[in-house]
Amino acid sequence: MGKLKEQNLDCDTAVDIVVPTRGRGARINILVESVLESDYPNFTLWIVDQSEDDLTEEAIRPYIESDSRIRYERTPTCGSNIARNAGACLGDAPVIIFTDDDCRVTTGWLGAMVTEFEKDSSWAVFGRILPDERIQNNTSDDYLARMLPMAIKEADSRQVYEGNHFNLGFGHGANMGFRRECFELIHGFDNLLGIGGVFRSWPERDIGYRILVKGGRIVYTPDALLFHSHWRDWPAVRNTFRNYAFGTGATVAKYVRCGHWGAIYLLAEWMFSQGVRQILSGVIKWRSWMKVEVGLFQLIFPWIGIAKSLRFPINREDLLYQP
Repeated sequence: MGKLKEQNLDCDTAVDIVVPTRGRGARINILVESVLESDYPNFTLWIVDQSEDDLTEEAIRPYIESDSRIRYERTPTCGSNIARNAGACLGDAPVIIFTDDDCRVTTGWLGAMVTEFEKDSSWAVFGRILPDERIQNNTSDDYLARMLPMAIKEADSRQVYEGNHFNLGFGHGANMGFRRECFELIHGFDNLLGIGGVFRSWPERDIGYRILVKGGRIVYTPDALLFHSHWRDWPAVRNTFRNYAFGTGATVAKYVRCGHWGAIYLLAEWMFSQGVRQILSGVIKWRSWMKVEVGLFQLIFPWIGIAKSLRFPINREDLLYQP
């Protein structure tokens, strides 16, 4: 395992679950209640709140008072990766799992994640993400979710990622976990990436890339299932896809500036799969200007991300931006 000392885990392994949140209010209750229904009880749930109001704290308070496994941390910071790193530092469990405040986990989700870490020397585990049909219905927003799905990973077979650090299809940040020793070795998430960060997106792909470069192994398991609710309207979806494109450029620029010239392939692959194919699908299949527009974003905004990234210094050894 590279520089890591392999640590044996068992069915009693403690887990820190970290959830970054901002402005969610009582909607976060769906996630909290689903975690509490887990058939794997040995966890601490850390809610890291970056909200500008008190609504989320008020919604969480009854859970904190009734269950000692629920912890709450208020922070004036902004950025999902900053919140994730802060949450990871709050606990000391050998496994750290991250999910989002707009998800609903299954009862077997947490146990399936821990089981993967027990099997072998995986550094990271990603799980399956499906749309939450309990919340979505036949509305215009549901049509938008089908046409422009976000944070969905539907593969129903286990997959192992190792060696090839250009294969970053392991999953999404709403359902990922790490051995703490691995997480600390690579110095966690890049604070300038992620929602609310300077470069807006690509947190899970970036940390996965850095794991694979270090010689680590990533596993995707469909057994660790959760559901993601599509609550965004068109302006929010449009902004999200623009952020994806911006973050792609900034992240690839970071790798190239560190001497990883092969990362240019990542940019080319993204622009083709998320740009050209999106545009063609919007014209031929969906006949939707919205889909064409987000495809155009993937051809334009990576270059803006690249240009802005040049203003920030980089830690070349750790492949991390420096604020």
